[in-house]
Amino acid sequence: MKDLSSIFIEHSRPWVKSAFLLLLVACACWQLMAWLEKPTTMPIKHVRIEGALNYITHDEISQSLSQLVQTGYFAMDADAIIKNVTAIEWVEKARVRRVWPDMMVLSLQEQQPVAVWNETALLNPQGEVFQPVFDTALLKLPHLSGINSDSKKLLAEQEKIDRSIESIDVSIKRLALAEHGSWSAVMSNGVKIKAGNQRPDQKISKSLMLLASLDGDLIEHIELIDLRYPNGMAVTWRSGYEFNELGVKTAVIAMNKDWPNKG
Repeated sequence: MKDLSSIFIEHSRPWVKSAFLLLLVACACWQLMAWLEKPTTMPIKHVRIEGALNYITHDEISQSLSQLVQTGYFAMDADAIIKNVTAIEWVEKARVRRVWPDMMVLSLQEQQPVAVWNETALLNPQGEVFQPVFDTALLKLPHLSGINSDSKKLLAEQEKIDRSIESIDVSIKRLALAEHGSWSAVMSNGVKIKAGNQRPDQKISKSLMLLASLDGDLIEHIELIDLRYPNGMAVTWRSGYEFNELGVKTAVIAMNKDWPNKG
């Protein structure tokens, strides 16, 4: 004896039969999807971390993942995992993928510090500020100071100056841009420089290269270089050094007519 559903299908029009079968398939798919999305369906058993990690600890990663990997292969929320992991200051980028049948692979790219920013944060090669807990070993990096919106500008200036004076074995130790627009620097040999309101890359490199050309050891005797003059600079010597027979403490050295105006 046929059941009612069989009789219904046999005596219905073709489109009704098709609709009924489509409904059955949809219900089956819905049940399958509901089953796949259950945390208990094919649980994640293995987590693999990829990437060279110099600053991030595995404990930090484990804490950020916490309950997010205590789930199923299909139920895993990759977006939530990426959001949690990239909240770690040392993480620049993260990517998640599934590996059949029970593994999650987390690929990490760390931030690469190139400068200390305002003594409490760091800059990456793009001049972006990030603020992790960092080891004192990184304090040997150049120290840049300014408002956050100027971080890229300061990094660009520091890199240009260092490239231009590489031949005299001196580099930027500190570079600062005050809110009123005045630049100042401290070199790796301790020489202090006041550069005024104009961008310092040409002014600093030009003055140091000139002084080095006068005497290879001259820069080592300088305490301060003041570049805030139209066509020259004022040089203050370190205690005990005499620039000439007069023993003056500060000398004014003329530059050519193209020297920038005082800022």
